[in-house]
Amino acid sequence: MRRAEAEDRRLAFRLPILFVLAASPLALGSVHEPAFIPLLVVGCAVGIASWARGYWSRAHGVPVPAVPGGRLLVALHALVLLQLVPLPPGLLGVISPGSRAFYEAMSLVPIGWTPVTLNPADTARGFAFLLGMSLLYAACFREFDDDRWRSRLLGTVVLTACAMTIAALVQAASADPTRIYGLWKPRWDWGVFGPYVSRNHFAGYLAMAIPLAVGFAAASALAVRHSWSRRRFGWVALGEPAGIAAMRRVAAVMVLMVGLLASHSRGGLLAFAAGSLAVLAFLRRGRAVALVLMAAVVVIGLLWVDVGATRAAFVTRGLQQSRFALWRDAIRMFPHFPVLGAGWNAFGTSYTHYQTIERYEWYGEAHNEYLQALLDTGVAGAALVLALLVRLVTAAARAAVRSPIDAAILGALLACCVHNFVDFNWQIPANAATFAALAGLAMRRALAATERATLTARDPVPRIDPLTP
Repeated sequence: MRRAEAEDRRLAFRLPILFVLAASPLALGSVHEPAFIPLLVVGCAVGIASWARGYWSRAHGVPVPAVPGGRLLVALHALVLLQLVPLPPGLLGVISPGSRAFYEAMSLVPIGWTPVTLNPADTARGFAFLLGMSLLYAACFREFDDDRWRSRLLGTVVLTACAMTIAALVQAASADPTRIYGLWKPRWDWGVFGPYVSRNHFAGYLAMAIPLAVGFAAASALAVRHSWSRRRFGWVALGEPAGIAAMRRVAAVMVLMVGLLASHSRGGLLAFAAGSLAVLAFLRRGRAVALVLMAAVVVIGLLWVDVGATRAAFVTRGLQQSRFALWRDAIRMFPHFPVLGAGWNAFGTSYTHYQTIERYEWYGEAHNEYLQALLDTGVAGAALVLALLVRLVTAAARAAVRSPIDAAILGALLACCVHNFVDFNWQIPANAATFAALAGLAMRRALAATERATLTARDPVPRIDPLTP
């Protein structure tokens, strides 16, 4: 009875998370205030409430695991807040000579105490995003601790990606393919695809969703194969619930693959390849099934979608004109902001004073999340970001050997990390929220794997996974 009551109370945490994960990508990626403000509010509210529940549970003797990477996240938040604190000119010149030079150039009189960040408003807004995504990650780690709700969260991502893809394909075939949902045309509409203003960020979301869909399909295929082997007429297994689920999930993978190819995103295709390799590398059972499935959907997608535009982009533009030139130009900022950077989320302001290429263009992002982390937060912040990612990937890899779904989560996370070498998915609220939720699931599953290994070492008798209901 108490367990049922506890589960009912946790619906107040789980359902809002599922809602925002489904709604935020469909709401134009939540890049506009009417969408990202509710996303941040829900993320912060659920995260704080989940933390309070965990604190109350510990106070009453109920064990609640600490959020992995919590101290690193707190340190990163503290660093961003430090960038907003006004410092005396002498100290500012030592730790951030570029910041002092910027404020001196902007002032007609000797400067007083000024902050490290070159754009306090953008840094404050970036801090709000960082806080919201961190609390969402912590809430998913605490509240999605069983297989049923984990599957519901992952299924929400896959279904949302399918809805986005169908909308994108219909929109692309319409009279005005740059009018989102047939209602709104953004000012810069050259990259519109589906509900996203940029086809690259659409592809970034699908690159996370496709490994999850493959994981679901592989799990169902394994169940069908097991049932097939036990029957005299194995094909009868296709009419059972597992067989129907397998066909439905394979169809979802095909839809998403067509959407990814139709987006003509070079980075998205590279991210998909990285995520797929991760799934195949860590699958213990069903590797052959997953390989055949991915090969089939790629071939079907290539037959269905004209990828000439993507091939031409690789040949004519490559990464030299679209990325390398920008990175070489932007990295010149680093010696001027070595320790604490130019300000979290302040790249758009800081880079304009060092820009030598395409001066008619304004770059709000470095199109490389790792380079931007170094420029925005300096060596201190980049080290924290790197430590967080290393901990996440190693934990997800530790859990990935448990099941096809766990391998799929690792594939989704790695796909996003790879795509961020050439884009900025963590600055797109919907993509960042999905990544944070998947990170929370991966960390919880890694904890379960560690606890199970500890129990097995103490007592070799097989036991039930402590996090499985």
